[in-house]
Amino acid sequence: MKKSHSLIALGAGLMIALSGGLVLANWRMAEAANGAVRFARPNYDAARGGAILDLQKYGALGDAKRLAGLSKNLGACHDALAAAGVDFTIAQPEHEGACGYDEALVVDASLSTWKAPEQMAMTCDLAAKMHLWERHIVIPAAEKYLGSPVKEIKAFGTFQCRRVAGHARLSEHAFAKAMDVAGFVLEDGREITVLKDFRNKGAKGDFLREIHDRACGLFDVTLGPDFNADHANHFHLDVGGQYSCR
Repeated sequence: MKKSHSLIALGAGLMIALSGGLVLANWRMAEAANGAVRFARPNYDAARGGAILDLQKYGALGDAKRLAGLSKNLGACHDALAAAGVDFTIAQPEHEGACGYDEALVVDASLSTWKAPEQMAMTCDLAAKMHLWERHIVIPAAEKYLGSPVKEIKAFGTFQCRRVAGHARLSEHAFAKAMDVAGFVLEDGREITVLKDFRNKGAKGDFLREIHDRACGLFDVTLGPDFNADHANHFHLDVGGQYSCR
Protein backbone atom coordinates (compact mmCIF):
# COMPACT_ATOMS: atom_id res chain seq x y z
CA MET A 1 0.00 0.00 0.00
CA LYS A 2 1.43 3.36 -0.98
CA LYS A 3 1.66 5.87 1.85
CA SER A 4 -0.17 9.17 1.71
CA HIS A 5 1.94 12.27 1.60
CA SER A 6 1.19 15.88 2.60
CA LEU A 7 3.03 19.11 1.98
CA ILE A 8 2.61 22.46 3.71
CA ALA A 9 3.90 25.48 1.87
CA LEU A 10 4.36 28.53 4.09
CA GLY A 11 4.79 32.15 2.97
CA ALA A 12 1.34 32.81 1.55
CA GLY A 13 -0.51 30.68 4.12
CA LEU A 14 -1.12 28.07 1.41
CA MET A 15 -1.63 24.40 2.23
CA ILE A 16 -1.73 21.76 -0.47
CA ALA A 17 -2.87 18.31 0.66
CA LEU A 18 -1.64 15.50 -1.49
CA SER A 19 -2.63 11.83 -1.34
CA GLY A 20 -2.08 8.64 -3.37
CA GLY A 21 0.95 8.74 -5.61
CA LEU A 22 1.01 12.39 -6.72
CA VAL A 23 4.59 13.38 -7.43
CA LEU A 24 5.60 16.95 -6.73
CA ALA A 25 8.40 18.47 -8.71
CA ASN A 26 9.88 21.76 -9.77
CA TRP A 27 9.59 24.16 -6.84
CA ARG A 28 9.50 27.57 -8.40
CA MET A 29 9.53 31.16 -7.24
CA ALA A 30 6.70 33.50 -8.11
CA GLU A 31 7.56 37.17 -8.12
CA ALA A 32 4.80 39.30 -6.62
CA ALA A 33 4.61 43.08 -6.37
CA ASN A 34 5.47 43.04 -2.66
CA GLY A 35 8.15 40.34 -2.77
CA ALA A 36 8.68 36.67 -3.53
CA VAL A 37 6.05 34.06 -2.69
CA ARG A 38 7.12 30.41 -2.50
CA PHE A 39 4.62 27.85 -3.70
CA ALA A 40 4.50 24.24 -4.96
CA ARG A 41 3.75 23.66 -8.59
CA PRO A 42 2.95 20.00 -9.32
CA ASN A 43 4.42 18.43 -12.42
CA TYR A 44 1.23 16.76 -13.60
CA ASP A 45 2.81 15.00 -16.56
CA ALA A 46 5.25 13.19 -14.28
CA ALA A 47 2.45 12.33 -11.89
CA ARG A 48 0.27 10.80 -14.57
CA GLY A 49 3.13 8.86 -16.10
CA GLY A 50 3.75 6.89 -12.95
CA ALA A 51 0.13 6.32 -11.99
CA ILE A 52 -1.28 2.80 -11.80
CA LEU A 53 -4.17 1.95 -14.12
CA ASP A 54 -7.18 1.56 -11.81
CA LEU A 55 -8.97 -1.59 -12.95
CA GLN A 56 -11.78 -0.88 -10.51
CA LYS A 57 -12.89 2.12 -12.56
CA TYR A 58 -15.28 1.57 -15.46
CA GLY A 59 -13.29 4.06 -17.52
CA ALA A 60 -10.34 1.65 -17.61
CA LEU A 61 -12.23 -0.28 -20.30
CA GLY A 62 -11.64 2.59 -22.70
CA ASP A 63 -8.07 3.43 -21.67
CA ALA A 64 -6.59 1.69 -24.71
CA LYS A 65 -3.14 3.27 -24.41
CA ARG A 66 -2.49 2.22 -20.84
CA LEU A 67 -4.13 -1.18 -21.32
CA ALA A 68 -1.72 -1.82 -24.19
CA GLY A 69 1.12 -0.65 -21.98
CA LEU A 70 0.46 -3.43 -19.45
CA SER A 71 2.10 -5.93 -21.80
CA LYS A 72 5.30 -3.84 -21.81
CA ASN A 73 5.45 -2.88 -18.14
CA LEU A 74 5.14 -6.00 -16.02
CA GLY A 75 5.56 -4.14 -12.73
CA ALA A 76 2.73 -1.75 -13.54
CA CYS A 77 0.54 -4.69 -14.57
CA HIS A 78 1.19 -6.54 -11.31
CA ASP A 79 0.49 -3.34 -9.36
CA ALA A 80 -2.81 -2.81 -11.22
CA LEU A 81 -4.01 -6.33 -10.41
CA ALA A 82 -2.98 -6.06 -6.77
CA ALA A 83 -4.64 -2.65 -6.37
CA ALA A 84 -7.89 -4.13 -7.73
CA GLY A 85 -7.79 -6.89 -5.11
CA VAL A 86 -6.75 -9.71 -7.44
CA ASP A 87 -4.58 -12.35 -5.73
CA PHE A 88 -2.11 -14.10 -8.01
CA THR A 89 0.98 -16.29 -8.02
CA ILE A 90 3.88 -15.85 -10.42
CA ALA A 91 4.19 -18.91 -12.67
CA GLN A 92 7.47 -20.61 -13.43
CA PRO A 93 8.65 -20.15 -17.03
CA GLU A 94 7.63 -22.97 -19.33
CA HIS A 95 8.73 -23.91 -22.84
CA GLU A 96 7.64 -26.66 -25.21
CA GLY A 97 9.50 -26.29 -28.47
CA ALA A 98 8.30 -23.08 -30.10
CA CYS A 99 5.58 -22.70 -27.47
CA GLY A 100 5.91 -21.27 -24.00
CA TYR A 101 6.32 -18.19 -21.84
CA ASP A 102 8.89 -16.56 -19.60
CA GLU A 103 6.54 -14.37 -17.60
CA ALA A 104 3.06 -15.47 -16.58
CA LEU A 105 0.87 -15.73 -13.51
CA VAL A 106 -1.99 -17.75 -12.07
CA VAL A 107 -4.98 -15.89 -10.62
CA ASP A 108 -5.76 -17.30 -7.18
CA ALA A 109 -8.70 -15.04 -6.33
CA SER A 110 -10.74 -12.45 -8.20
CA LEU A 111 -14.34 -11.28 -7.82
CA SER A 112 -15.44 -14.77 -8.83
CA THR A 113 -13.61 -18.09 -9.05
CA TRP A 114 -11.82 -18.78 -12.35
CA LYS A 115 -11.98 -22.53 -12.73
CA ALA A 116 -10.52 -24.91 -15.33
CA PRO A 117 -9.47 -28.58 -15.47
CA GLU A 118 -5.82 -27.51 -15.14
CA GLN A 119 -3.99 -24.59 -13.57
CA MET A 120 -4.34 -21.56 -15.82
CA ALA A 121 -1.07 -19.73 -16.42
CA MET A 122 -1.61 -16.53 -18.38
CA THR A 123 0.22 -13.34 -19.22
CA CYS A 124 -0.44 -10.44 -16.86
CA ASP A 125 -2.12 -8.32 -19.52
CA LEU A 126 -4.56 -11.16 -20.25
CA ALA A 127 -5.32 -11.44 -16.52
CA ALA A 128 -5.93 -7.69 -16.30
CA LYS A 129 -8.35 -7.71 -19.22
CA MET A 130 -10.11 -10.80 -17.87
CA HIS A 131 -10.62 -8.99 -14.58
CA LEU A 132 -11.97 -5.90 -16.36
CA TRP A 133 -14.34 -8.09 -18.38
CA GLU A 134 -15.46 -9.93 -15.24
CA ARG A 135 -15.89 -6.77 -13.12
CA HIS A 136 -17.42 -4.32 -15.57
CA ILE A 137 -19.14 -6.51 -18.16
CA VAL A 138 -19.89 -10.07 -17.00
CA ILE A 139 -21.10 -9.47 -13.44
CA PRO A 140 -23.29 -6.43 -14.27
CA ALA A 141 -24.81 -8.26 -17.27
CA ALA A 142 -25.61 -11.31 -15.12
CA GLU A 143 -27.37 -9.11 -12.59
CA LYS A 144 -29.16 -7.23 -15.37
CA TYR A 145 -30.47 -10.23 -17.30
CA LEU A 146 -30.46 -13.04 -14.74
CA GLY A 147 -30.86 -11.28 -11.41
CA SER A 148 -27.83 -12.90 -9.79
CA PRO A 149 -24.09 -12.19 -9.57
CA VAL A 150 -21.54 -14.58 -11.03
CA LYS A 151 -19.92 -17.04 -8.60
CA GLU A 152 -17.66 -18.89 -11.03
CA ILE A 153 -16.23 -18.48 -14.52
CA LYS A 154 -15.68 -21.90 -16.06
CA ALA A 155 -12.89 -22.20 -18.61
CA PHE A 156 -11.30 -24.90 -20.71
CA GLY A 157 -7.87 -23.39 -20.07
CA THR A 158 -5.21 -20.94 -21.19
CA PHE A 159 -1.75 -22.28 -22.03
CA GLN A 160 -1.62 -25.14 -24.53
CA CYS A 161 0.95 -25.80 -27.25
CA ARG A 162 -1.25 -25.98 -30.35
CA ARG A 163 -1.81 -24.46 -33.75
CA VAL A 164 -4.80 -22.51 -35.02
CA ALA A 165 -7.24 -25.02 -36.50
CA GLY A 166 -6.66 -25.27 -40.24
CA HIS A 167 -3.54 -23.07 -40.16
CA ALA A 168 0.19 -23.56 -39.75
CA ARG A 169 0.69 -20.74 -37.25
CA LEU A 170 0.63 -21.26 -33.51
CA SER A 171 -2.41 -20.27 -31.48
CA GLU A 172 -2.13 -17.53 -28.86
CA HIS A 173 -2.77 -20.34 -26.38
CA ALA A 174 0.77 -21.45 -27.17
CA PHE A 175 2.04 -18.31 -25.43
CA ALA A 176 -0.46 -18.15 -22.53
CA LYS A 177 -2.16 -15.17 -24.19
CA ALA A 178 -5.64 -16.68 -24.59
CA MET A 179 -8.43 -18.09 -22.45
CA ASP A 180 -11.35 -20.27 -23.57
CA VAL A 181 -14.45 -19.52 -21.47
CA ALA A 182 -17.09 -22.24 -21.46
CA GLY A 183 -19.71 -20.90 -19.06
CA PHE A 184 -20.70 -19.41 -15.73
CA VAL A 185 -22.16 -20.47 -12.40
CA LEU A 186 -24.35 -17.88 -10.70
CA GLU A 187 -24.59 -17.20 -6.98
CA ASP A 188 -28.09 -18.72 -6.98
CA GLY A 189 -26.73 -21.99 -8.38
CA ARG A 190 -27.81 -21.72 -12.00
CA GLU A 191 -25.27 -22.63 -14.67
CA ILE A 192 -25.07 -20.85 -18.02
CA THR A 193 -23.05 -22.47 -20.81
CA VAL A 194 -22.02 -21.17 -24.21
CA LEU A 195 -22.91 -24.53 -25.81
CA LYS A 196 -26.47 -24.76 -24.50
CA ASP A 197 -27.47 -21.14 -24.03
CA PHE A 198 -25.81 -18.90 -26.62
CA ARG A 199 -28.75 -19.37 -29.05
CA ASN A 200 -31.32 -19.10 -26.26
CA LYS A 201 -34.02 -16.54 -27.09
CA GLY A 202 -34.45 -15.51 -23.47
CA ALA A 203 -32.37 -13.96 -20.71
CA LYS A 204 -29.57 -16.56 -20.80
CA GLY A 205 -28.89 -15.94 -24.46
CA ASP A 206 -29.16 -12.18 -24.04
CA PHE A 207 -26.56 -12.35 -21.27
CA LEU A 208 -24.09 -14.44 -23.29
CA ARG A 209 -24.46 -12.41 -26.46
CA GLU A 210 -23.95 -9.12 -24.64
CA ILE A 211 -20.78 -10.20 -22.84
CA HIS A 212 -19.42 -11.65 -26.10
CA ASP A 213 -20.12 -8.48 -28.07
CA ARG A 214 -18.66 -6.19 -25.41
CA ALA A 215 -15.57 -8.38 -25.11
CA CYS A 216 -14.79 -7.33 -28.68
CA GLY A 217 -13.99 -3.82 -27.45
CA LEU A 218 -11.58 -5.12 -24.84
CA PHE A 219 -9.72 -8.17 -26.14
CA ASP A 220 -7.71 -8.31 -29.36
CA VAL A 221 -9.57 -11.40 -30.60
CA THR A 222 -13.03 -12.53 -29.49
CA LEU A 223 -14.45 -15.65 -31.09
CA GLY A 224 -17.66 -17.50 -30.31
CA PRO A 225 -20.31 -19.80 -31.80
CA ASP A 226 -20.97 -17.41 -34.70
CA PHE A 227 -17.37 -17.91 -35.88
CA ASN A 228 -17.35 -21.66 -36.52
CA ALA A 229 -18.30 -25.04 -35.09
CA ASP A 230 -14.99 -25.30 -33.21
CA HIS A 231 -16.16 -22.43 -31.02
CA ALA A 232 -19.71 -23.68 -30.45
CA ASN A 233 -18.98 -24.39 -26.79
CA HIS A 234 -16.76 -21.48 -25.72
CA PHE A 235 -15.58 -17.90 -26.17
CA HIS A 236 -11.96 -17.54 -27.23
CA LEU A 237 -10.48 -14.34 -25.75
CA ASP A 238 -6.89 -13.33 -26.46
CA VAL A 239 -4.37 -10.49 -26.30
CA GLY A 240 -2.17 -11.57 -29.17
CA GLY A 241 -2.19 -8.30 -31.10
CA GLN A 242 -4.34 -9.24 -34.09
CA TYR A 243 -7.97 -8.06 -34.17
CA SER A 244 -11.07 -10.10 -34.84
CA CYS A 245 -14.61 -10.09 -33.47
CA ARG A 246 -16.66 -13.06 -34.64
